[in-house]
Amino acid sequence: MGTDRLVRFYCLVTSLALIAFVFPTPISASEPTIRLTNGEFAPLMSARAKHGGLVSHIVTEALANSGYQVEYGFFPWKRAFVMAKNGRWDGSVAWGYTAERANDFAYSDPIYPERIYLYYRQHFLFDWQDDTDLQGVKLGVNRGYLDEYMLQQMQKRGLDINYQTTTTELQNFRALLGGRVDVVISNGLVAERLLKEHFTLQEQDRILQHPRPFRVTPLHVLISKNIDHTDEYTSAINRGLQMLHDSGRYDELVADFNRGAYD
Repeated sequence: MGTDRLVRFYCLVTSLALIAFVFPTPISASEPTIRLTNGEFAPLMSARAKHGGLVSHIVTEALANSGYQVEYGFFPWKRAFVMAKNGRWDGSVAWGYTAERANDFAYSDPIYPERIYLYYRQHFLFDWQDDTDLQGVKLGVNRGYLDEYMLQQMQKRGLDINYQTTTTELQNFRALLGGRVDVVISNGLVAERLLKEHFTLQEQDRILQHPRPFRVTPLHVLISKNIDHTDEYTSAINRGLQMLHDSGRYDELVADFNRGAYD
């Protein structure tokens, strides 16, 4: 081989080596992928949050422990639920338990506890001790959330429950300040972020959180019963989640979240 050809040969080898270093073949290319719908529920779940938010990150790491990748699709919540229910996607992150949902989904072990509170305007006379306190109060709630289901169950028990639904918490809080609803039902973390980002300090001072939670509910991954691997995927999540707890990694993720690492 001539000198020029030898130089070109070594240049080619060197270039290929550099390409392989900069664009390595993904180690996880052979790992199976679970496709989960998701939605905007910042800071717990959001396409704009780091790692998709805390809950999304927990699920991603749990499944990685079991040898799976995750593909998230972010949709409006009702659509996210329906697309998982009919098996177009494998499941959905993350939901509270109801018997009705259990007809169509297998539930993972609890991923994260959701704390829901009642918010009302300053000077509005309101107290919350039991369901009867919600009678005669116009409530704002997100469409398709567990809270709407709970209000419907109260109505079935004969309580005079009046509510309107919206598609976002932001719409609910604007309706609250505008006097179109008296009380808003919202996740405490979500409400805290929304109020800081979208309302003035004066407006924030006009909105009060009742100290007694409306509910504290564990969130789960739902795996559709209309796919072929329902039990396999559910078991994979549960195994990986247990490994997160046993290793202390779960507590690390929550601590990072509390320090604002997902903002």
